[in-house]
Amino acid sequence: MPDLAAPSRRRPLLIALVLALGVALIATAAPATAAPVPSELQFGNYASVNAKKYQSLRFADNGRTFFTAGQWRCQIGPQPGSVACKGRPATAPPRTKGVAITNDLQGPWWVPPGTTYRFGSQAGFRAPVLKVGQRITVANTVCAVPRANVVSCATPNRAFIVTRAWHKFYFPSGDRAHSANPAPKYLPARLR
Repeated sequence: MPDLAAPSRRRPLLIALVLALGVALIATAAPATAAPVPSELQFGNYASVNAKKYQSLRFADNGRTFFTAGQWRCQIGPQPGSVACKGRPATAPPRTKGVAITNDLQGPWWVPPGTTYRFGSQAGFRAPVLKVGQRITVANTVCAVPRANVVSCATPNRAFIVTRAWHKFYFPSGDRAHSANPAPKYLPARLR
């Protein structure tokens, strides 16, 4: 007569063996690696400037900080986590006026024509030049000029890099409050 209890005695042993094998496979799997931070966003590599020289004290500008870098006209503020640059990379939608991050909650967004978004001083403040290799920090926002006609800006959760030829946006995983990145074929190989 066959032993009917034998399969039930083997089941815990089989479960233990499968679990042990699963743990061994997980332990030997290569850990996921994060993409390296692009050099444009390694702000510690750039010389800091005195942000007060870039801030308009005029009432109409509401405490904004302004700078120019090549073709880009940028502003930081007035709220923490807000930054924008006027200009259009080749990968931006047609007629785009610029890019903006708002209060570190939304963006980077393309600013289309016909909106009420304003770029630049409303009081005639002449924005100083932020030179190649320099960075400016205001509250929780930092911008740098890594190379000629390249600007990179970041808030605690969002960032953008704009050049004449391409752009790259960074935002939290799962976020939907931003404009799209270009197809990888339009980006430098290191950013794909």
